[in-house]
Amino acid sequence: MKYSVNCSILLTELPLLERPAAAKAAGFDAVEFWWPFETSVPTDAQVTRFENAITDAGVQLTGLNFNAGDMPGGDRGLVSWPARSAEFLDNVDVVAGIGERLGCKAFNALYGNRIDG
Repeated sequence: MKYSVNCSILLTELPLLERPAAAKAAGFDAVEFWWPFETSVPTDAQVTRFENAITDAGVQLTGLNFNAGDMPGGDRGLVSWPARSAEFLDNVDVVAGIGERLGCKAFNALYGNRIDG
């Protein structure tokens, strides 16, 4: 049986890119993450570092959130935010690429807060 740990809410005492290896050391074979970048479209180097942290740890990425905006600031997703729809669509391409390269097939798009209008 394969167990997965959400590295965005557990192992938070470690830097994000160290969490996949820590998860493996703790006995997990798989990891999932909320959106691990500050922007919807991170640089290629940022994406590569994230992907390498997972593959180097020898774990499978089993779940990944789309960018939900500034979660600590109260954002809860971009899907229902008309002014950020282009940003969400750009994020889809990034998420799909990560999923394709790492074999991840489960993604979570947070609907978000209700926007007037």
